[in-house]
Amino acid sequence: MSNLRESRGVQSLEYVDSFVEAGVRPPDILRAITTNAARLLDINKERGLLKVGLAADIIAVPGNPLEDITLLRRVSFVVKDGEVIRRSK
Repeated sequence: MSNLRESRGVQSLEYVDSFVEAGVRPPDILRAITTNAARLLDINKERGLLKVGLAADIIAVPGNPLEDITLLRRVSFVVKDGEVIRRSK
């Protein structure tokens, strides 16, 4: 399972890179991979926002990804379904 998570993470970062190469601003990239993606997949009533009652997987990075999207490559920890599943050492 770990390899699947890692490969999906790498693929997600490649998508982010393609947005960066196209000149898309970090806030728009974050919306595209969260709220807009949930709406497109018609799961926005279940996930896509940090809101009471919705499922949320959360990452922490050492700074503001709204200003520097490359911080998504430096994840400090991951929370999935309310449980920390990865913490940097």
